[in-house]
Amino acid sequence: MEVVAVDEQPTPPPGRDLPAPYQDPWMLLGRDLRALLATARLRGWELARRNRQGDLAVPGFWPRGLRAWFWPLVLTLALVLLLALVALVPPLLRGPSPTVLEPPPASGSAPQQPSESPSEPPVQSPSEPPADLSAQEPPAAAEPLQDEPAAIDPLLVLLQPADPRGLIGAVRQQPARSCLQLNLSDRFAALAPALQEQQAEAWRVRALELGYERLELVDGAGRLLARTARVGSGMILLSSAAPAPDAP
Repeated sequence: MEVVAVDEQPTPPPGRDLPAPYQDPWMLLGRDLRALLATARLRGWELARRNRQGDLAVPGFWPRGLRAWFWPLVLTLALVLLLALVALVPPLLRGPSPTVLEPPPASGSAPQQPSESPSEPPVQSPSEPPADLSAQEPPAAAEPLQDEPAAIDPLLVLLQPADPRGLIGAVRQQPARSCLQLNLSDRFAALAPALQEQQAEAWRVRALELGYERLELVDGAGRLLARTARVGSGMILLSSAAPAPDAP
């Protein structure tokens, strides 16, 4: 009769429980954190005790009688520097604030003071004889009011840096088209073509800075002299004046 050998599993050593019981990892993490806090507290007490006793290393120039004050002063200075960096770094990262261009207020004339009214003749009492009316001086005529100067368009003031020759006579806005229309004097047509292109380009750049996407130049009769290119960038000067497009 054949004897069949049966593989027997090894008996686990005494003192070990297999399989191991399940333990919640969050509970294990909490236990480890409490152990870390307890260890850090003990290390802190040990450092404080050694600092009071003067066992911690200090530089050679530090007085021996003040050894217990060296490391507290170093920690205080480091904390002050850290707070200063936290307060100074955010403003440096933001950079300077952008400058907002605002139109200057329209200069108005000073309020005129009312002219003095002619003095009324004194009231005479009934007992006094009536004064001679012919001897009285006629009242001074009121001075004519001076014409108030017309208010200056703020857009003209903003366009003055780009108009050194004073060629702009009037300015017209068309917000629906985001267009700025400049009414030019006849001196613009007398300029050389190169100067006309240079001046028109300077006006176009200034109009873009003021928030307008299109620029049109017209003469005194309303005929179109130049306009912004619809494809690409730059200004297109028209050889023959064309009627200016009406606003929508």
